[in-house]
Amino acid sequence: MSAFSPARLFGPPPVDRLAHTTFLSSASDAFVAVSLAGSLFFNLSIDAARPRIILYLVVTMAPFAVVAPLIGPFVDRVRGGHRMVIAAACLGRFVLILLLSRDLRSLLLYPEVFTILVLNKTHSVAKSALVPRLVAGPEDLVRANSTLSRTAVVAGAVGGSIAVAILGMSDAATVLRVGAVGYALALVSTLRIPRSPAVQRSPASLVAEAQELRAPSLRLGLSSMALIRGIVGFFAFFAAFTLKSAGEPTWVFGAVAVAGGVGGFLATFVAPALRRLFLEERILELALVIPAVLAIVVPKGSVGPALVIVAFGLGVAANLGRQAFDSLVQRDAPDAERGRTFAGFEARLQLAWVFGALIPVLVLPGSTLGLFLAAGVLLVGAFAYGTTARSAVRRGWGEWSAAVVTRDFSEEDPELPLAEQLLETARWLAARGAHRQAVAVAATALEALDAQSGPGPVDPGTSEVAELVAAARVRVLAGDTPDADEVDVIVTAVAELGRRLERDDG
Repeated sequence: MSAFSPARLFGPPPVDRLAHTTFLSSASDAFVAVSLAGSLFFNLSIDAARPRIILYLVVTMAPFAVVAPLIGPFVDRVRGGHRMVIAAACLGRFVLILLLSRDLRSLLLYPEVFTILVLNKTHSVAKSALVPRLVAGPEDLVRANSTLSRTAVVAGAVGGSIAVAILGMSDAATVLRVGAVGYALALVSTLRIPRSPAVQRSPASLVAEAQELRAPSLRLGLSSMALIRGIVGFFAFFAAFTLKSAGEPTWVFGAVAVAGGVGGFLATFVAPALRRLFLEERILELALVIPAVLAIVVPKGSVGPALVIVAFGLGVAANLGRQAFDSLVQRDAPDAERGRTFAGFEARLQLAWVFGALIPVLVLPGSTLGLFLAAGVLLVGAFAYGTTARSAVRRGWGEWSAAVVTRDFSEEDPELPLAEQLLETARWLAARGAHRQAVAVAATALEALDAQSGPGPVDPGTSEVAELVAAARVRVLAGDTPDADEVDVIVTAVAELGRRLERDDG
C-alpha cells in the first residue's frame, strides 16, 4: 500500500468518511485560532496580556457548563444519531464564523466565540461516541482514534499555514471567511458518514450501564488524563511567558509550537503499535513518564532549545494519552451513555487544562523551576496511577463479573444462542485485558456448542478447535496468561465453528 494512499491517510471505510469531516473541520478550527491569536497575546506586553488571557481561559471553560449537562445526553438521544449532531455543529459554526468576521472588534466577539467553542466540543463528543460504531472491535479503537487524531494534526498544520499566509496578505476577517468554506465542506462530508441510530435501552441494561460507569478503569484513567491535560495547559503559557520574558524572537515561539505538533503527530503512529503490546492503561502510564523524564534531563542552560525538546515530548505524551483514554472510554463506557460520558469527562479535562494554565499566568516560575515542577507532578502521578491501576485490575474481576452477569444479552435478542452469548462475554473480557477469564468463557461456549449440536456426525474441525481450547485452558489453570492474539485466535475459532455448525444444521 502506498504511503500516501487514501486508506493509509484516512483509515479504512467507514472510518475514512469521519476522517474527511475531521480534516475539514480541524482546518477551519485553525483558521479561527489564527484569527484570534494576535489580539490575545503577541501584540501586548506580559502585564497587559494577563487579564485578556484570564478572560480567554474563562471563555474556554464556560462551554463545558453547557456541553456536560445538556449536549452530552442530547448526543446520545438525538434522532438520526451522531452523524446529525456533527452536521448540525458544522452548520452552526459556518454561520457563526461569518458573523465573527464582522464582529471582531465588538463585544459580540465573546458570545460568538463561546458558541463556536460549544459547537466544537459538541462535534468532538459526537465524534468520540461515534467511533466504536465504525470499527470491527475494541482492539481497533486506538488505531481509529490515532487515524482521526493524525488527520486533525495534519489539517491543523495545513489550515494554520494557509491562515497565517492569508493574515499576512489581508486581515483576520478574511481569514474567517475563508475558514467558513471549510465548515461548509465538512457539512457535506458529514452526510456521507453511515447513520447511527440512537441506542434503545432496557431496564436490565440500565443496571449494567450504572456499573460500567463506576469501573475503576474509567475513574483512574480520567485522573491520569486530567494530570496530563493540566501540565499541557501549564506548559503552553509557561513557555510563552518564559520566552517573552527572555526576549526571544517570535520564531522561537513557533519552534516550540511546531515541536509539540510534531510530537503529537508522531504519537498517532506510535499509539497503535503500543496497543499491540499493552492495554490502554499502560499507555496512559507511559504518557505520564515521557515528558517528566525529558523535563528533568534536558539541558537548562539555553531556554529556547530546552522548551523545544520538552514541547516535543509533551506533544507525544499528550496525544498518546488522548488516544489511550478515548479508547478506554469507548471500550468500557456503556454505548447508550457514551456521549454523556465523554461530555462529562471533557468538562473535567478542560477544567484541569485551565487550572494548569492559570499557574504561569498568575505566578510565573523560573524556567528551571517550572520544568522541575512539571516533571515532579508527572512522576508522582505516574507512580500513583501505575500502582493503583494494577491493584484495581487485580481486584477488578469481581466488578467485571457483576457487569457481565447483569448484561442481559437476551434482552437484545431473545433467540440468541447461549454459545453466542458466551462468546460475546469472552470478547468483552478480552477487550478489558482479562485474558484468562476470556479463555475460560470461550471454553464454556465450546461446550455449549457441543450441547447444541446434539448427536450426529462429528464436524472435522470440532476436534481441532477442541484441542486448541483445551490446551489453552490447561495453561490458564496452570497460571499462565495468554496474550491478546492468542485469545483472539481461540474466540475466532470457536465462533467460526459455531457458524459452520449452524450452516450444517440448516
